[in-house]
Order: sequence, then C-alpha cells, then structure tokens
Amino acid sequence: MTYPSLPGRTVVRKLRGLLLAAVGIAAITLSASAAEAPKKSFDLPAADAAETLKAFTAQSGEQIIYPVENVRGVKTNAVKGEHAAREALDLMLAGTGLTIVQDAGTGALAVRRETDPNDQRATPDATARRQDPSETDGEIKLVKLEAIQVLGTRIRQTEAMGPSPVSTYDNDYIRSTGALTLADFLNYLPQNYTGIGAGRGSAPNELNPEFGQRTESTTPLFDFVMGSSAAPPGQTGVSGVSLRGLGSGSTLVLVDGRRVAQSGGGNRSTTSQQGFVDLNTIPFGMIERIEIITDGASAIYGADAVAGVVNIVLKKNWVGNELSGAFKGAEHGGGRERQVSLTSGFAAGKLRGTVNVSYYDRASLKASQRAFSKNQNHSGIIAGYSATGTPIYGRDLTLLWGYPAVVQARTGNLNGVTYNGAPTRWATVNPGTTDGSSLASYTGAGAGQTGGASYIRRANTAEFLDIIPTSERYSFSGNFTYAFSNRLEAYGDYSYTDTRGLYNTQPAVSSASTSTGFGNFATVVPAAYNPFGQDVIVGLVHYEFGSIRQWTKTQAHRATAGIRGEFGQTWQWDTGVSRQWQDFAQITRTFNGARITAALNNTDAAQRLNPFVDARVASTQNAAIYETMALYPTLNTESQLVTWDFDANGELFDIWGGPVRMAFGGSASRSKNESLAVNYSTAVTPVVSTSAVAGESDSRAAFAEVSVPLFGRPNALPGLQRLELQLASRYEDYDRAGDTTVPKIGVSWVPWQPVLFRASFSEGFRAPALTEYQVANTVSNNNTLTDPRRTPASTTGITISRGASTFIEP
Repeated sequence: MTYPSLPGRTVVRKLRGLLLAAVGIAAITLSASAAEAPKKSFDLPAADAAETLKAFTAQSGEQIIYPVENVRGVKTNAVKGEHAAREALDLMLAGTGLTIVQDAGTGALAVRRETDPNDQRATPDATARRQDPSETDGEIKLVKLEAIQVLGTRIRQTEAMGPSPVSTYDNDYIRSTGALTLADFLNYLPQNYTGIGAGRGSAPNELNPEFGQRTESTTPLFDFVMGSSAAPPGQTGVSGVSLRGLGSGSTLVLVDGRRVAQSGGGNRSTTSQQGFVDLNTIPFGMIERIEIITDGASAIYGADAVAGVVNIVLKKNWVGNELSGAFKGAEHGGGRERQVSLTSGFAAGKLRGTVNVSYYDRASLKASQRAFSKNQNHSGIIAGYSATGTPIYGRDLTLLWGYPAVVQARTGNLNGVTYNGAPTRWATVNPGTTDGSSLASYTGAGAGQTGGASYIRRANTAEFLDIIPTSERYSFSGNFTYAFSNRLEAYGDYSYTDTRGLYNTQPAVSSASTSTGFGNFATVVPAAYNPFGQDVIVGLVHYEFGSIRQWTKTQAHRATAGIRGEFGQTWQWDTGVSRQWQDFAQITRTFNGARITAALNNTDAAQRLNPFVDARVASTQNAAIYETMALYPTLNTESQLVTWDFDANGELFDIWGGPVRMAFGGSASRSKNESLAVNYSTAVTPVVSTSAVAGESDSRAAFAEVSVPLFGRPNALPGLQRLELQLASRYEDYDRAGDTTVPKIGVSWVPWQPVLFRASFSEGFRAPALTEYQVANTVSNNNTLTDPRRTPASTTGITISRGASTFIEP
C-alpha cells in the first residue's frame, strides 16, 4: 500500500512543539550543577553472582556487562544500607575473585573474573570485550569494551539503549517462565497480542485453530471448540507472533539477524492469506536469547517490520555439554508436556562448533477433563447482570439431536409409541440400547421447543473436543566458525525441524430430514429395517464416526554459509548466503453426510447402518460403515527462500561527542511457493477437485545508517550526559510490488545516568507475501449490505468479488 505524505504545516507544528519541549527540559536540567554520586538503598543478600548482579542492576539502575557463565558459582558478599552504586558494587565483589573494569571512553562497567577456566565458553556477544594479549590474569587494567550489535540498529555500540525500545530475554529468563516452546514464551509477553481472530490483529495460534476460520470478512457460524458446530479446524500445528496487535504479516521474525522463510500456506486468519513465520520451525533448545523491538523498523530491516522485530539469537561458540529436560503436568490430567535437549559445543584450534538435538511432545487436553468445559450446557450459569440487576445466564452449547438418536415418523404418528398416554410422532432411543429391534427400546417424546424433533435431545460432546491439541517435534541444529586469522573467519549453520500436530473436534451431526439439500441430507430409514413398521427419519450425533480432526506435518530446513572479517581500526563486515525450504502437509478428516441415506437403505445387513443403538455400551458395529463416509481433503505446500546479504559498520571520524559511526549494506532474495489442495464435494459419489498455485518473487535492497554523538563521554555536561542522533534509510525493490524508500530519525538523550529519553520518527511498509497473490478469485451475488446511515438501512442484490490482485504495492 502507499503512504500519503503528511501536510507540511502539521509536521512543522509537531516538530516545533517537540523542539520547544526539549529546549525547556534541557534548560531546567542545565541549570542544576553537577553533584556527587547519589546514594541509594541496597539490600543484596550473599548469593550466587549470576543472581546478585541482576539484583544490583535492578536496585541501582546501573548497566553492567558480564558473561553469565563466568560469574555463576561465585558467592558475593551481602550489602545492606545506603551506598553509592560503585561503592555498593565494590563491597559486594570484595574478595570474590571478581573485579570491575571500566571503559575509559564510555564509562561502561564490566565484571571480570581473574581466573576463569571456562572463559572460552563465553560468546563474543556475552563478553562484549576482547582480551589484550599483553594482559595477564594478575593485572587489572581499564579495558576498551568492544562495541556490540543491538537489535534496532546495525551499528555496533557500547550503549545498549538507543532511540528504539529493545527488550532482551536471556535463556535463564526464558526457562524461568516454564515455557517449553517458542510460541508459548512469546505469549507471556505483553508486546505480543494474537487476540481475536478477526481483523489485522490475527496471528495463527496452534492452541486455537478456530482462528483459521475467522477473517476480516467471514466468521464461523458456530464455535466448534465449545461444541456448537462440526466445522473442521482452520490451522493446526502452526503459530505466529503479532507485535502490538498489528498481525503476524506486519511482524518481522529473524534468526541471528537474518530473515526466516514464511509458511507456504499463508495465514488463513486473514482473507488475504498474509504471510507469517511459523514459530514452531525454530529449534527452541538452541535459543540463547530473544530480542524484541516494538518500534517500526522498516528503515533498518525492511518489509514486514511495521509492528516491530523479533530476533532469535542461537547459541554459538559454546564449549561444553548440557543436557536439559522439562516436564509439565496437570493435577487433573491432560495437556502433559515433555521436553529434552542436548547441546554440545567444542573448540579445536581454529574450529569451533555447537550442536543441539531436541525433542518435545504435548498430550491433548480434552474438554471433558475440566470442570468448566465438561458440561457444555451453561444455561444455569450466571454470566453477568443487566443494567437493572437481572441475572444473565449462559448459553446451552450442547448439540441438537443428541445421542442416541431421535426418531420421527415420516408421516403421521409412530406406531406403538405414546407420550403421556397419547399418540406421538417422536421418540428417543433409550440409552444402553444394543439392538433397537424392539419397541421397548424407545421412549415416546413430545415436540421440541420449535415444534418439531429439534431440541428433544441434546448431546454433550466434551469427550471429543481438544482444548489443547497434541503436538510432537524433533529438531537438529548446529553451527561452526573457522578462524583463518584474527581478522577473518568463515561460519555456517544448519537446522532441521519436524513438527507434527493433531487437533480433534466433535463428531458430525445429521438432522431428521427427508430432503437432500446442502447440509441437510435425507435420513430416512425404510420400514423393513426398523421396529415401527413404517418409514421413519432419524437425527443424531454420529458418535461412532468419532471426531472430525486435522493432522499437520511441517519439515523445515535452514542453511547458512558466510564470511566475516575486519578492516581498518574499527570496521567489520559480514556477507553470507542463506537457503531455507519448508514442506507443509495437512490432512483433514471430514464427514460426507450425503452417504447417510445409502447406508440406511443398504440391502446388505453387514453394510447397513443401524442408527438405533448406543455404541457407548455396544460393540462398535457401525465403525467400519462410518469410515466409508469419511473424506480426507489435503493441502500440501512447498516454500523456499534464498537470500544473499552484505553489511559493514564502523567508525567514520571523531567529533566533539565521540566517534560518528556508520553501517551500510544490501541484500537480494528470491522466494518461491507452491501449493496443491485436493478437495471433495459432499455427494454420494464425491467429485475430486484440485487447486494448484505457484509463484516466485525477487527483491533487492540497500540501506545506510549513521549514528552521530552530539554529546558523550568526551564533552558530557550536566543535563547532557549523552545526546545521540540516529539517521537511517532503506531502499527496497520488489519485482511484483515495485520499489519504496523509507527513512528513520531517532534521538537518545541521557540528562543524567539513570534517566533516558528517546524519540523516533519512521515510515514503514509491508510487501505482500507470495500467498497473498495466490488467493482464488470468487464472486458471490445477492448479498445484503447494511448501512445504518441510509434509508432503508439494507441494500440487497450486492455482488461481492474477492481475490488476489496482481497490482498490490507495499
């Protein structure tokens, strides 16, 4: 889509207001004189340094850089009372073998262990520094902290807080939540809102596949999860992320800073089938940390970053072996989860590598296993109160017709059956009936609440419904680096995941009917095959058919190879090629109601459907017959993404506030998608139809970013400890959607050390995914449009056309 330009006068007014506010705050701050370091109240127990350093950061507001592996196992001293931050830190670490070093240029603090036999296990990102070869373990020097790359900018810097809000969650934090999958962890975060299935806030959610049936323009007639419809699930076994509720199509997902291939099926929670990254294809056991930026980042990372970016950083340069396992169970059963992960890292001369193998499975949780869902009749539960205080009760979500069957005479009354001493047209099969050939197996009934067979009996299908679906996942991943020299190294990685899902809903339902219209097939039982001696019709939940269900299987591969190095004093570069491909298969088991009449009329007793039994106590004699009524539509997709990228960053020159840094680079990618759907018509002899779509798209991009420190360590003033300007721009060209250029301007201001103000302005864009070009064209006539501002409010005879456009633009 295109973005209209803002009126110039409005922009000037807004900028003028922001400038005046900033100048006012700066003037007030500058009027204060520098004071000595303030004292704060500390209460730090004697405990493991990995925990107490976190507590110190929280209580002091100071940021400290340290590798967790280097400090874990060291017991620090207890500190309590009023102290300056540095004083409290020195007291806490006194005599522990941990020392504080400070960068002369930025003042940043780092914790160093004087003797650490496992120092090689720390990653370059974690240590955030390089040891001077001339240093010995006995010497304590001021060290120059190496700049690190933080999500939200491609420029390496020692200041982790820039103009964009970035949240980082390390492995310890992820484990502390109890989440055993990536999607589960992200659902803990307030930045991620998958919310309702309708509208742009939608994201695939394997714990609620019904979202796959809700779009911006359509909603399921019934909620199958609560047992009001026999609709199959929409999207099983896949999960997406939606930052700020803007949808998974507007949220960019990266692995180690590189794009991840999207699922070939598209997000069926949107009419346009927006693209999304299936989180289940990312190996959870290999995750080192997760970085999230909730600011528009299209100028930095390109398309789909309108809502923000989720960057999954995997373990690298890790030496040692770690076997971890987790088990989650529920007091009342169901939903059990198990996970085991083995990580092994090695270092042999110039070669380093890390390998991980993981397994995860989750058992289903049936609605019948929980008190709030096992009874689907909520009509006796108070759901709220009206304005006058009158109780409002819930709905009865049990299914019409129920089980065992409801019987109705095709014409007249039933022979030999009475209700309250009078002839009646209706009867119900007695629970526990194993034959049904005797009138004693039936009980006469009066008309239901609508004057017919409806509502005479209702069924609770909680035992069939999955509240939580079954899932099973396998993954293997590994990476390596080979150092040709201190300034040049090659790297590569490969990951494979196999994800399988199964979702069960309720059985199919047939109503008592003599017609064969769509969704209302004839259920006539000839007189020769029932004890009434007359033609009857039946309605029932097809208990022996079992659940309507959906299976999915996703196999995903990701491989990357590249080279990175250094040149000059501060410049680093990185270039690599990534190839990703996914195979997605889906099978849905649905019910072909058109075969009911034939099964009821079959002259072969062995093939004849007997609707007058209660299979819950009888042998499943109809199971094989019901299987002939099953249809298995399928969907198979293949998606690929091949990407080449290059980026470089370093210092241009020094100014009064410090070094001006720059990053630039470019990328080129090609994505392909193929999809084959096989569907069946609901008929006595189903007609098979196939739908095959395929396509590919190329894109090219170039970007540049500059960081200008107006105030910093060299020229810091009271009220201006740090003032940094960020300028970025990105040009992207799509062969299908045209080209676009978006800017970003950001400001970071630290008037004094614990306080940070930041602001940014950016433009974003979302390029259409291949799946959005592959939506079939449909036309529906005689629709009704409702507009309350018109008279009359309803307009009939509206024709609605839907489908993909070949002229979609960012």
